[in-house]
Amino acid sequence: MKFGFIGFGEVSYTLSKIFLSYGFEVLTSTEGRSKKTKELVKSLDLIVLDSFEEVAQESDILISANSPQSALTVALKYGSLTEGIFLDFNNISPNTAKQIENYLGDEHFIDSSIMGRVSSEELHLYFSGRRAKELVSNVMEFIKNNDSSEDINVKLRVVSDEIGDVSKLKILRSSYTKGVSALLVETFETAEKLGLSKDLWEILALTENRDFETSAKSRISSSKKKSKRKYEELIEVLEFLDDVDKKRKSKIMALATREKFEKLKNIK
Repeated sequence: MKFGFIGFGEVSYTLSKIFLSYGFEVLTSTEGRSKKTKELVKSLDLIVLDSFEEVAQESDILISANSPQSALTVALKYGSLTEGIFLDFNNISPNTAKQIENYLGDEHFIDSSIMGRVSSEELHLYFSGRRAKELVSNVMEFIKNNDSSEDINVKLRVVSDEIGDVSKLKILRSSYTKGVSALLVETFETAEKLGLSKDLWEILALTENRDFETSAKSRISSSKKKSKRKYEELIEVLEFLDDVDKKRKSKIMALATREKFEKLKNIK
């Protein structure tokens, strides 16, 4: 079974290591990619093809892990070339998922997501769509029949046979986590101006848990470092919430979160 990646960043790198450990073949291309990406690809035992068109044509399962803004373009350009299954691991809205389904058909597209941190010791992959159960069954059967690593804990879950259900869960999760991150960033921006950040860490650790400072600092750092991507993902969040609540009563915090990340991405 061959997994192919369109684009190759943190998500693709992490998943590739896991797939290789289980005995799967992993395909990608460095066509038009940066030096950093090429070095990342070179560090793993991947099959590197000349173009992403070839990757799409050769893959049994083709994965897009780029950005929400390019998700539809990638699906139309490369998803249409695969005879296998196309998965999108971006934080896309249910509407975007439905657009991809309308173009590729539910025989080629499965709604999918990584829930939780990509770098976590336990990776959770969620799927929905008509062929979701078949995909999970085939992957588990392959792993069972091959001598593969038992050190990596991967959980596969089928939510439903409806395209869009996983995207809805993914968007709601994204709305919550980014809202918390934005509030953390803003709170400690104020604490630093007042010279009280050290004391505030101690107080919040009493309220939350002993590991709060470590996890919160990681969240703040990630929010600043990946602010542009998170801002783009919030556009998808707001699009979804607009469909759920036309009067925007469910969007107050999400709108404020988008504004915060817009400011963060513009800080040089």
